[in-house]
Amino acid sequence: KRLKGSRVFCLNPSRECQQTSASNMSFPLPSLPTLPPVVREPWTATWWVSFLQSLGTAFPAPDAPDDDWHHFVLKCSTWPFVLLALGFIVAVCVLCSTCCVKQSRGAGTRAPSRCPSACAGLMALLLLAAGAMVYWQTGSKALGTAQDELARAAKDTATAVSEGNKMQDQGQAILSNLDSIPKACPEAVRKQAEQLVKPIRQQVVDYSQSVAQFQTLMKPVPGQIKDVEDTGATVSSVAGAALLAPLALVLVCCAVIVLVVAAPQCMRPCTGCCLGALAPLVMMPTVVVVTVAAAAQLDLGIVTSSFCKNVDSNSLAYIQSIEGSNSTTYELSLYYIQGEGKNPLLEQLRTANGELVQVEDTMNKFGNQVAAFCPEWKGLPELKAGIQSAQGSLETGFSLLSPQNIYPYYDRAVRQDLCQTVVIGLGWLVLFQASVGLVALPILIRLGTKYLKDLERMQSLRDQSAFLGQRSSELARGAI
Repeated sequence: KRLKGSRVFCLNPSRECQQTSASNMSFPLPSLPTLPPVVREPWTATWWVSFLQSLGTAFPAPDAPDDDWHHFVLKCSTWPFVLLALGFIVAVCVLCSTCCVKQSRGAGTRAPSRCPSACAGLMALLLLAAGAMVYWQTGSKALGTAQDELARAAKDTATAVSEGNKMQDQGQAILSNLDSIPKACPEAVRKQAEQLVKPIRQQVVDYSQSVAQFQTLMKPVPGQIKDVEDTGATVSSVAGAALLAPLALVLVCCAVIVLVVAAPQCMRPCTGCCLGALAPLVMMPTVVVVTVAAAAQLDLGIVTSSFCKNVDSNSLAYIQSIEGSNSTTYELSLYYIQGEGKNPLLEQLRTANGELVQVEDTMNKFGNQVAAFCPEWKGLPELKAGIQSAQGSLETGFSLLSPQNIYPYYDRAVRQDLCQTVVIGLGWLVLFQASVGLVALPILIRLGTKYLKDLERMQSLRDQSAFLGQRSSELARGAI
């Protein structure tokens, strides 16, 4: 039974339920914040996208007022400036730590341990390796995929242009074939043949005009895609160098510190001076460079994720602003991205196909009659073969320019690579670079400097002990 004001717990279905008074009921605990989902492959952690979006704001429209752009820039730059300020503070601390290191308590003649420095160096190397791996799994692959998609798009559009050239040649061949019909007919039926051929010829002319308009729109496209591909290759190389250069600089600093700490005894008098001289010249600038790079990457990630929050609408808005609402580029973009409007390329192919179908129907009805009235004309098989060849080229053009073939280019290059893979990679790269530049490297510099100071202190105490022992021996001999 369930009593009023009580709560029933059934721990064992075979036993009678026990009742607990409402006065003993505990209040529910507040819910904890949801943690990001655990992923086996960190470079597929899509929660980075929503996290970076939360740090920014909605991407402004192309015609947005200056106040909206000012607010957007401030909102997206807030956390990068915080990271930048933190980096400069850490850089100053690094510079001071190499000059003002206190001796360890109880430092005596025992040699200091290298283990702390070795552990800090290992941690820095692991973070460097993790950052490089994340870049390889995200940035490089995303840029590589984008290049592959552009190459495939350039190949398909070049094939479409080639098929357009074939359609033009086939149209000219069909016209020549039709023009030869009246000449091959006897005088008695020549005028009838001309009247029969005239509308067919006009249909072929209309077909050729549609193909010519298609070619006018299509011919520049492969070159434009090729230019984008070449620009993308250059940007890929520059971006890879810019992203990995800070990590490489940190690697050099870590290697220098490790070599200084692990230097043999004969070189130890110079190691402390070497590290002290490198601090303002290499160590501090490295921390600043890594911080600036991490802040710039964080800003880029926030801006990109804000743009990608409504990537289709934002892309179309900026294409419309640049190319104009009546441009062919905008019409094609609207058709392929959102499936709205009309496609000028496919419209021309449909018109050409309609004209060609009418030519085929007319020739199927009257072709044998024309051949019978004009026995010297032997071009009917060639005419039918030309029409079938033109229809094959039209089908190829429809297939290459269909939304099912074109949209995957945009989906993989923009929606998947740019708006997910690249943003995820930037998030992880910022995390690892900040961890290396603001945590691991300063700790390694601090521990390395401390080790050298303790080593110098130990050597000084040993020298003092040896000197005092020698002096005591000399005084003892003099007393004797």
